[in-house]
Amino acid sequence: MAMAGMRWHLAGRGCGGVVAGVAAAFMRLMTRNFPMGRTAVRVAWLLVSLAAMVSCAAPGAGKPKADSRAVEAPAGGLAGSLTSWSAARGGQSGIAVLEGNREAFADRVMLADRAQRTLDIQYYIWSPDTIGLLLTERVFRAAERGVRVRFLIDDLNLKIRDGTMGVLASHPNVEIRLFNPQRLRSFRRLDLLLNFARLNYRMHNKMMIMDNAAAVIGGRNIADEYFGLHGGHNMRDLDLLATGPVVREASRVFDDFWNSAAAVPVENVAKVSATPAAMRRAAGELRRGFRPKEDDWPLRVDEAAVGARVASLPRVLVPAQAELLHDDIGSFRGKDRGHMLVSRLENELRTAEQSLDVEAAYFVLRRRDVAAGEVMLKRNVKVRVVTNSLASTNQPAAHSGHANRRREFLRTGAGLYEFRPRSEAGLRQVADGRDGARTGIHTKAMVIDGRKSFVGSFNLDPRSANINTEVGLLVESGEVSRQVGEFLKEATAPENAWRVTLDERGREVWRGWDGGEERFWRHEPQTSLSERIRCRFFRLLPIESLL
Repeated sequence: MAMAGMRWHLAGRGCGGVVAGVAAAFMRLMTRNFPMGRTAVRVAWLLVSLAAMVSCAAPGAGKPKADSRAVEAPAGGLAGSLTSWSAARGGQSGIAVLEGNREAFADRVMLADRAQRTLDIQYYIWSPDTIGLLLTERVFRAAERGVRVRFLIDDLNLKIRDGTMGVLASHPNVEIRLFNPQRLRSFRRLDLLLNFARLNYRMHNKMMIMDNAAAVIGGRNIADEYFGLHGGHNMRDLDLLATGPVVREASRVFDDFWNSAAAVPVENVAKVSATPAAMRRAAGELRRGFRPKEDDWPLRVDEAAVGARVASLPRVLVPAQAELLHDDIGSFRGKDRGHMLVSRLENELRTAEQSLDVEAAYFVLRRRDVAAGEVMLKRNVKVRVVTNSLASTNQPAAHSGHANRRREFLRTGAGLYEFRPRSEAGLRQVADGRDGARTGIHTKAMVIDGRKSFVGSFNLDPRSANINTEVGLLVESGEVSRQVGEFLKEATAPENAWRVTLDERGREVWRGWDGGEERFWRHEPQTSLSERIRCRFFRLLPIESLL
């Protein structure tokens, strides 16, 4: 009878009404049965109400937002020349490998400086540090020239203040949307705790698209540590510059995310009261406050450097068949992921006949992945993987998932390498004055038989496979695969990584050169006892599906 009354009471209500009704019924039931603890019950009711209301609430829901789409590439400028380049090669895409921090930064500057109509920017992280602010300033310059700028940023790790974003978004040519935003803007950790079921799902995509004609797609977020400028920890990474038909597909995917319900205009979420004067002050601060220092060599990109890069593109671009692998926005928080990036990539891996080379920041194999690896090795496919060591990783919890599967993976006979925290390959890519920092891997790339390569945001872990949305480029080209393969091979050199093997008793052994002679370790090298204990603790937790 009570339940029937509750159903009637909740009929026709929205999420907020349902929550209020459930909470009220809960309080009536508890106070009737526990009259001596009414104060405690009321407190519990308030907590239940808060948790339920936060988890049900959709920030910015019901507020208007305008749909927009990619526009046709202009006939002139850089976009026009790239379109002509592709047409002259039978409509193939063009690909350039961006393995260095200087090239990765310079090409993003080039896209911003040469944009004529549109800049579409989609990132998991865009930090308000040196790199982030310098690129923001270049993008803002484009907006002032009349370029339409659409920023889509994942909200989970957002460090830019809502007010600052609101000021920038007040520019008539700039729109900023937050993906799956948090509701409690000033209490983000509490919000994550109360609303974990929704906020666990993130947009991990990384794309910057100019005029529907050129794009940088890959692994780098926009923050100092991905460009060799961080004082404590810098990350080795890889991007591709793309032109041609694959860029139009990237624009379509961006549009789907941009116009989805999960992409919320910042002004619909945060209290923003921006004026033209505030916008001009913000632009002035961007221009005055964040000029590169003399030793910040990756940032010294002037007009002459941009012009030289534009002139070199016809020689640098490799004609290739390229496909954008991506997760649909329709699969966001959905159960049917059969047509998503991970399935498409698994199908490609099954075609390997000779070799598979992988570099992945977080390498957490599922049992089905280990089984697939065993099948490949039975077919005499040489498998080689390089990932972070415990000493080089920036995510010890994720490394624990790798450590739990390490012996199982090594028993298949595959080659496994773990990156050193003071690697020559990593230190060569950092700016002067940052050579005291640790180095790690953030790359997500693989090469199949030297004929196909994949570069993108997809880590080989359960989170990328089942939770995040991801994107990357699958390129069929011997030349691009050679360049990506050389990059991956560099990471396995003794000065850059330890080779992990099993001894006669099935225990892990790390081998490498130290002080001019070969050494081996029975535990993870260059780590403290406390670091290994913490990793061991993470390994005991049932968190593999979240890694």
